[in-house]
Amino acid sequence: MISCNDLKESTSRLQQSGLSVIDVFSVTLASLTEGVGRVALSKMLGLTERTVRKITMLLKIGELHWLSSLLEKITINNINAPWLTCKPVLYGGFSEEILNIVSRRIVLLRDFIIISSKEPGKVEVLGVLINGDLAYPGLVGEYCEPYLKLREILPRTSGLLVCWRNYKRYLDDSVLLVSLAYLCEYSDLMGGECVIHREKYS
Repeated sequence: MISCNDLKESTSRLQQSGLSVIDVFSVTLASLTEGVGRVALSKMLGLTERTVRKITMLLKIGELHWLSSLLEKITINNINAPWLTCKPVLYGGFSEEILNIVSRRIVLLRDFIIISSKEPGKVEVLGVLINGDLAYPGLVGEYCEPYLKLREILPRTSGLLVCWRNYKRYLDDSVLLVSLAYLCEYSDLMGGECVIHREKYS
């Protein structure tokens, strides 16, 4: 299971590399599943070949082995829900600590996703799945109904459900991870002023 400490430590280590944390996450996630070359990865992710080459070289020589091992713990399942206008994706492998923080601070997570993606309308809804029980904190009444239908097709497991608008595989998955790192870092500061460093993980 991935914990808050895992996310905070991984983003901190990557910042020292001088590369975008989102770029490194994206290339690493894609490399774990796609089995394609640098040019194909560059086109798939919308990154420059130079950026992809540098990251894949770090992966090849084992400098990012620790990150690959961490990201292998995450399960990412695309959910087929044609009645929705957004793309639901279920992310598993997160600790109970992270799920509880998201449940309490769902609006803050949405804010961090907006900051990390630079797209105000990137997420339609966010849900938390705990042992098959799906909830949408902060979403009430008739607004919940289309999304609650997902209960019928989701596995009885635990995870985070993100209903993305204009979903970009690997890139948006990485945006979520970075946003969770933000959330973990600032979760203890909610009683006071929460200062967001917008460019920290970009």
